[in-house]
Amino acid sequence: MNKRKLLITVSIAILLSGVIGYNYMYKSHRDISEEKAAFVLTSSELTKEFTADMEASIKKYLDKTIELNGRVTEIEKDNFMLDNTIVCYTDSITITQLIKNKLINVKGRSIGYDELLDLIKLDQVTISNN
Repeated sequence: MNKRKLLITVSIAILLSGVIGYNYMYKSHRDISEEKAAFVLTSSELTKEFTADMEASIKKYLDKTIELNGRVTEIEKDNFMLDNTIVCYTDSITITQLIKNKLINVKGRSIGYDELLDLIKLDQVTISNN
């Protein structure tokens, strides 16, 4: 009887570990477009913060959802720039909706700062208005 209880306990522990491991490995991805923005500001305000204190700004904004207002200054194949300082990575469908020099609102996830080029980077960017 004692061996049977041990076998049942071990089986339950293995099953429970498997379920927890599966849920950890295959958790759902973040949908930035559906998230509420942690910060809402203009591209110039964000740029000023990074210029004033880069380290503090990285800690404050990294992996957070940010909503920005700015002017489209460059359009590339898989990204566009707001006010020559913020690189926004997005899909090709969003890229086709852009018009150079137009003011837009975007929402995306902050993925860091390129010190060499002095660029703030966002990914999973969607356009909030046209």
